[in-house]
Amino acid sequence: MFDIHQYTFDEQHNALDIGGEAMVFHCHHYINYLQRSILDAHYIDSEPFLIGSAADAVYHQLTQLCAGLDENQSKQMAQDVYKAFGYGLIDLSTLNAEGIELITYKSFFSKTWLMKFGKAIKPVDYYTRGYLAAVYAVIYQVPLAQVTAQQTMCMACGDAFNTHKISRAHSPQTGNFATYPPKAPTRFVEVPKQSLNWEHEATITQAFLGAHAHFVGNEEGYISAFGVYLVRNQSDYVNRLQFEFMRAMSDVAGEYGETLASELLLEAGHACGFFTYAGIMTSEEWRMAVKPYLHSKEDWVKGLAALINTMGWGYHTAVELSPERAVFRNYNDFEDLSYQRMYGQSTYPVHWANSGGFTGLMQLIYSTRLVEGERIDSEEGFRQMRRSTAKYQTKMTKSIAMGDDYLEVEVFL
Repeated sequence: MFDIHQYTFDEQHNALDIGGEAMVFHCHHYINYLQRSILDAHYIDSEPFLIGSAADAVYHQLTQLCAGLDENQSKQMAQDVYKAFGYGLIDLSTLNAEGIELITYKSFFSKTWLMKFGKAIKPVDYYTRGYLAAVYAVIYQVPLAQVTAQQTMCMACGDAFNTHKISRAHSPQTGNFATYPPKAPTRFVEVPKQSLNWEHEATITQAFLGAHAHFVGNEEGYISAFGVYLVRNQSDYVNRLQFEFMRAMSDVAGEYGETLASELLLEAGHACGFFTYAGIMTSEEWRMAVKPYLHSKEDWVKGLAALINTMGWGYHTAVELSPERAVFRNYNDFEDLSYQRMYGQSTYPVHWANSGGFTGLMQLIYSTRLVEGERIDSEEGFRQMRRSTAKYQTKMTKSIAMGDDYLEVEVFL
């Protein structure tokens, strides 16, 4: 029922909208690293927003996608979307007005958490809890605030399957996750873009422009590409995780909490830059479509930017670029626009994933032998890179959420 080909990539703003939600790709390294950073801060109550961030974004999306559909058609739509976006497989046939106790053997979060960190001490598939809560609320017209979402078994903990239980809270009880006020529409910033100034940019971008239509879940509901597992995230889901984490850390420890949270969020971006970008730049797709145009390390940076400009993250460009220092910009980046939709204007830059990714890219190109053909996209490779004496620093200088025309970040030794 769900067909990704019905949704056209917005080439002007380097964005993709599905059912009223901006969509972005992330890899399993980034998403798990982000979630673990949040969970490791055991002194904050993160479960409500780990579930609620997913429930809110999915609720808004499925409200549009299921409009005009009957109960069974809506269940099929929700199953198809979950699979297409790379989260695994769910069977909603037993969902009814009382809720559901669902068992699943295919879970992106459980599978990739085990791959990256080993066995977890408690269930980790918060996204599916929020997703199922949203499905139930949409189909049976129940306010999200009156839904409870639990996970009792998890393959990441060594169980044979995942078990989720969704039900309606009965007065005077309320739901067990956070809910949020309505969001504002997306406001793109219409300013002239400084291009990559690279003669092969259009060739690379066009070669990968249709990637979003090909990167859909396989028969197991996973998207395996570039040596990683991808998921198509609702941008507001993954970004609300960042923003609510920052808020919770500030509530607990003030300015110190904000500083620590910012460092942890940047480190998650570093992981994305290292693992995702290294996977891309050592893939067969890169070798065939991009590598013939690369004659310098600077070409590698620009080739990667031209490719990821098709992923829904905004338009990436390099204003300055050398081994010692680079200045990157992103026009209409997904983090800033997401913050504005949900919270309005910020008093500080909010683009940790983008900025950490830029830094990870610089370290890959100039502090490893990846360009010479060495494959380094391993956990040990990441640790060695982060321990390198030639470690790049990150300075976030401009942010659309602060009123600037674009994201800007300086990366330097």
